Amino acid sequence: MWEDNDDDADDDYDPEQERKRMEALPIFQKAEEIRELTRRIIDSIDDEEVRMIHSNIMLEDSIILSAKIAGAEAMDDFIMKMENATIIKIHARSLLTQTASLLFEEVLPEEYLRLLRKEIEAFRLLFRDWIKTFHKSPKEGDGWGLFVEDDDI
Repeated sequence: MWEDNDDDADDDYDPEQERKRMEALPIFQKAEEIRELTRRIIDSIDDEEVRMIHSNIMLEDSIILSAKIAGAEAMDDFIMKMENATIIKIHARSLLTQTASLLFEEVLPEEYLRLLRKEIEAFRLLFRDWIKTFHKSPKEGDGWGLFVEDDDI
């Protein structure tokens, strides 16, 4: 069932080398910085109820950034890369929304949230450069016509 006819396909794959390549990407490094900064910001919220409300959303948003970068980098399929990129954008924007909410609630020093927003903006600029590296050579559409026009189905 799971037979692979190309036995030599994975012979050159080195997971440790791939991990190092991933960790060297500026966008991955920035995502990890955002994750750590988000964790520290959440930890500094004194109000337990506010922390509980925001922590799960913000931590999830920040963790997904680097996870989806890794997912996109692990494949060559343009559509799958773009799907991961879309999820990254959604979670980065959600994180921005959470900072606005925390600013409104005045539970943290404004400087903390401005710093996170600044890092997200730096991430956005890296993101724009990163997605330009995706090679638009899909063999077929995604069935939805979202990133590539599908042939009449």
